[in-house]
Amino acid sequence: MNVTIFPTGKGGAESAVRYLLSDTDHAGKKRSVMPEILFGDPDTFTAIANATKRQHKYTSGVIAFRDHETITPDQVTTLIETFRATFLPGLKVDENFADFWVMHREKGNVELHFLVANTELVSTQQLNIHPPGEKNIQFFNAFSAVMNDNFGFAQVVPDPLKISLKPFEAKSPNGKKDKKAKDDFAKVLHTEIVGGFIKDRNQLIGYLKHHGVDVPTIGTDFVTVRLPGATRNTRLKGPLFTKGSDYAALVAEHHQSKIPKFLTPAEAQEQKDKLIAGIEARTAFNQRRYLTPKPGAKRSHRASKLPTANLPHRIARRKDEQDQKVKPVPTKEIRSTLKDQLTQLKEQADPASKMQTANLPHHVARQQDERDPVSGVMGAGAVGGLEAQIGSLSMQYHSLLLMLVGAKGRRATQIKSQLMALEQKLSALNLELEKKKLQAKDPLKPIIT
Repeated sequence: MNVTIFPTGKGGAESAVRYLLSDTDHAGKKRSVMPEILFGDPDTFTAIANATKRQHKYTSGVIAFRDHETITPDQVTTLIETFRATFLPGLKVDENFADFWVMHREKGNVELHFLVANTELVSTQQLNIHPPGEKNIQFFNAFSAVMNDNFGFAQVVPDPLKISLKPFEAKSPNGKKDKKAKDDFAKVLHTEIVGGFIKDRNQLIGYLKHHGVDVPTIGTDFVTVRLPGATRNTRLKGPLFTKGSDYAALVAEHHQSKIPKFLTPAEAQEQKDKLIAGIEARTAFNQRRYLTPKPGAKRSHRASKLPTANLPHRIARRKDEQDQKVKPVPTKEIRSTLKDQLTQLKEQADPASKMQTANLPHHVARQQDERDPVSGVMGAGAVGGLEAQIGSLSMQYHSLLLMLVGAKGRRATQIKSQLMALEQKLSALNLELEKKKLQAKDPLKPIIT
């Protein structure tokens, strides 16, 4: 499995939500398996993401598994909770942040797509789970490494040729409409390099020019090209386009990336330590930015009734400043939480703990669990699932109420519409929950609707 963050997020969130729920894929092809909503409400998420005037309104990404990598429905839920605890530590879903998760399976593998609103709900400050910088990239890489090791999957080893040639798969030399042409051009370059016909960067640049690709700029670690039919230049970066790159070594790395790699105990511990260090740093940042009262910030009328109200001014101020200091990062708690989550993922994969529906598609398994009145465990799972869904929607309802306070005009009207829709959903879910509870008590008794 691997986590990928897409270079999107500008403009409204409607298009991203629409794509995730569409019955056709990015190429317009009908999906063989319909998308399944795992967490969040599409309308509520869209309203929250679009509430900001900032250009970047949401972050979009996917946790993708290989075709042969299997995951149970319980593991899906735990993995999402672990992702939240890793990249949004200290913050609570629907209270501090809003996200939306959808599963795609039409390609034969499992893909857990997610959208995260780039706004912290209480302070309305910007919230970015994927800030720029190498340190953040290493943080995400450590998460993938630890999860793969925990699942027993082979590690994701970067292929330097694929990374460098990816721009040629995204931009066609014969026009964007010709998918085959752009794929073929990337494949030809790949074949020439692997076959040893292109041995260094100078030969690569010569090959590009010979095949109609303009090369206006050559830098130390990049090459700028103008692909045929393109209106803009494209800057190519990566090992192939860096001055002095050893192409023979890159080809060797390319072949090595095809061999399954598993971490040694020492390597696994090293990655786990990197992940914990990243969580600690992110926790400290979130506490400082979102969870610590700012000196001089506006306070409610109750602020005058603080415990320090009757103390001498200097003593009271000193005590208030001490209370407002960022709390120390709970290192032991972070390590313990991650250990518990990893243990839970392993236990959920144990055949002895699997339900009869564990190998079924996620939504089919859940539907069958809810229908089966024989198993008390399955019935309890259905009730628990409804209660979790009601709790999530209730938090969304509360967040919208808070947003409504400062909203005016058209924005206020939109929020009111969202609140009405949530009220209807909560009413229906509460009614369904009562039916499930009655059925769990007496499975043989018919439920009158």
